[in-house]
Amino acid sequence: MNKYWIVTSQVYRKNLKSGSWLSLVLSPLILLAIVIGIGWYFGQNSQPAQVAVVTDNPVIAQALKKTNDADIHYQHLSATQAKKKLTNESITGILTIKTQPTISAKYIELANAETSADLSKMRTALSSLKTSQTASQLKLTPAQLQALITPAKMQKKTVSIENGKQVAKSNSTSTANYAFATGLTIFIMLIITVYGQMLAQEIATEKGSRIMEILLSSVSAATQFFAKLTAILLLLVTQLAIYAVAGGLSWTWLKHQSFVKEILPSVDLSVLWSTTSLIAILFFIIGTMTFAVLAALLGSLVANQEQVNTAVMPISLLALAGYFLSIMAQAGDSMLIKVFSYIPFINVELMPVRLALQHTTLLAAGISLAIAVIFLIAFTFMVVKVYQTNVLVYSEAGVIKAMRQSFRIWQADRKNQKDYFLIE
Repeated sequence: MNKYWIVTSQVYRKNLKSGSWLSLVLSPLILLAIVIGIGWYFGQNSQPAQVAVVTDNPVIAQALKKTNDADIHYQHLSATQAKKKLTNESITGILTIKTQPTISAKYIELANAETSADLSKMRTALSSLKTSQTASQLKLTPAQLQALITPAKMQKKTVSIENGKQVAKSNSTSTANYAFATGLTIFIMLIITVYGQMLAQEIATEKGSRIMEILLSSVSAATQFFAKLTAILLLLVTQLAIYAVAGGLSWTWLKHQSFVKEILPSVDLSVLWSTTSLIAILFFIIGTMTFAVLAALLGSLVANQEQVNTAVMPISLLALAGYFLSIMAQAGDSMLIKVFSYIPFINVELMPVRLALQHTTLLAAGISLAIAVIFLIAFTFMVVKVYQTNVLVYSEAGVIKAMRQSFRIWQADRKNQKDYFLIE
């Protein structure tokens, strides 16, 4: 056991300081920091569009000034004053309003204005004024006017089909779930690809330098195998812990920022601390370990570092297959998507996305997770046997021929063991 932890510690500390792992961990944090910084900068420096209202009716100007908000700020000026300010570039534009025979307007805006006026808000305000003018001309009562402008009521209800029945889902969570599913898909694909490459490179480096022969004299191949998998798991846990701490510290500052306060009421973030999120994390860990086992197998087949990129191609192909199927799942839940969400290697990417999009049930996700765990255990013990044979096989013929050769050696070893027991 002491040798096991020595190997685990050595592999963990080596990769913890490696540039590939540091870039994997820091890149999302840096990118997120840049996005947040841009949002904070524009939130702090954004100013409302200054619009001069030129009209011979002060009531109209006063009504528009009551609609001032963070996007548009109206001010009543004469035509001469407005032109002078526009020439000096101290206002965004000039809104000229005529009230006869009905309200009509013309808007002129600077081409190089720092803040452009929201024309949809401007049209809404003018349409409201025109409606009031028309109602006054038709001598409509306030109640009649309200009845006239009240829009038709329409309710939207989101449902999913479960066991042939309609099950109501929350409308407010659909956007958050879609964003969560998209981010999760990309994150899982990147993690399993990078960690797989990392482990395969580790094994190939030891084989290429012939260090493996020295290591096997004191530590068994099985002990090395499980120690390296443990180190990869610890690296993954370390990465998640860093993200959790960074997220917690960032949130203590972000929740007080104005641009975040404007977004939060329209977004339901409950998916981040729900059962869906927990299952996604479990799929994420199981998926990373499954691909790490595959990487160990592929890494043991190469003779040197130059063959690693070719050897790990199956990892990239499986990761991309899961990614593209996850993207397809966001467009619709076809039979193909349902079947592949239970197939090992693919389900670790696909099932969390289906669950986040509410295309499947917790029971189905649990079954898929159980399949992934059982496959990981069986696949690991199968790969250990092959790994013990491969680590001292140096074949320059390619990965496929090396796999055939190791399989023949493994069969021969099993036959020799059976013959030995028969003799005994």
